[in-house]
Amino acid sequence: MSEVDKALAALEARRAEEEADRQKRRKAACMFLKGFYEADVAPSRKLKERGIESSFDGSRLVLQRPEQGHFSEGLAIVVGEQGEIDVGRKSLGRPQGDEAAKKSELIAEIITHFSL
Repeated sequence: MSEVDKALAALEARRAEEEADRQKRRKAACMFLKGFYEADVAPSRKLKERGIESSFDGSRLVLQRPEQGHFSEGLAIVVGEQGEIDVGRKSLGRPQGDEAAKKSELIAEIITHFSL
């Protein structure tokens, strides 16, 4: 095998490993967001009382007040390409480590956005 072939094979192996790591981080972040939705957002009576509806599609959690019409700005919480949680155009980082702290950050963002 030539040196060029060896270098390209090593590069391909490194890229495959990096992609697998990225997919693993993204999957973990999606699972965190799913757990947050199912445990904290979907069953919330207070959000429903205030007319806030939510939906989750596997990597994106959307909260909105439909009765305010198209002038209302919803809140999107999404999983980014590197496995970070993005809320309203800012990144909260990856949900590794203390998940309770990350949930608290998300709750604070929801409260602030909807002026609850």
